[in-house]
Amino acid sequence: MVEIREFRYEDAERVSEIVLDSLNEFYPRSLYLEKSRQWPEGFIVGVEGGVIIAMLMGSLEGRSESRILIFAVQNPYRSRGIGTQMMDEFVKRSAMKGVRRITLEVRKSNLSAIGFYEKFSFHIEGVLHMYYSDLEDGYRMVKTL
Repeated sequence: MVEIREFRYEDAERVSEIVLDSLNEFYPRSLYLEKSRQWPEGFIVGVEGGVIIAMLMGSLEGRSESRILIFAVQNPYRSRGIGTQMMDEFVKRSAMKGVRRITLEVRKSNLSAIGFYEKFSFHIEGVLHMYYSDLEDGYRMVKTL
């Protein structure tokens, strides 16, 4: 079982490595620090053997909606239930805040992620044209609590 805890300031470099490796995206350290200050309970990391192997950064969008901004599990740790554990925790934390709807964006080509989200009752709400830095389209997915 992976320990899930809130993101800490000193986690920023490791989280950035996981995002670059898993999603091929780079975000400045300041983004991680800003989002962790805005809703600390919504930015969680998965730790195994003292090493961060997964991260999920969420935000509150008003009083009744949360949004998954970035979600990544390091490649060697995928298909072990870690993503499920992280998602369950995020949904629980969202519900505790009174959230009624969770949204996220995902690349159209990322069929495994889309399937993963569908298992959690997310559905595609719309297409986001040229959404990603490489201009790939994305889907906006939504889950109602």
